[in-house]
Amino acid sequence: MAHKAAPRTVPYFLQGSTAAALFLLGLVGLVYYNSDLARLGRGVARALGARDDTLDLIIAILVLIAGVLLALDLFFKLPSSGVISLVIFILWAARIVYVWFIRGEAFQPAFLAWLQALSPEVVILAALWMVYRARA
Repeated sequence: MAHKAAPRTVPYFLQGSTAAALFLLGLVGLVYYNSDLARLGRGVARALGARDDTLDLIIAILVLIAGVLLALDLFFKLPSSGVISLVIFILWAARIVYVWFIRGEAFQPAFLAWLQALSPEVVILAALWMVYRARA
């Protein structure tokens, strides 16, 4: 049986939806970081001796920028779009490792709940890989 090629609109739809998801995730990260409840939580954590982790803010900004770059590449065809897509893929993979493994949330609160929360992140990672392969 012959392999049927995907329509040319599929990579564009995938890149557009991934760009929107990254932009919104970054925006939510920024809004949450500056919310009153988040500031209160950081203040209590500092009072109890925990360090103020600004890495979450940096990650939110990078995710927001990644979404904007993917969207710009969708409409304006940036000259180094393959490299940009690969860098975004690598940064997203590093974010998954940091958030879901290094930060101490691995397999918490229960394995299935953790796996369910991790799975959308892996779907975005797979979409970023497909965007990279379509642009490279």
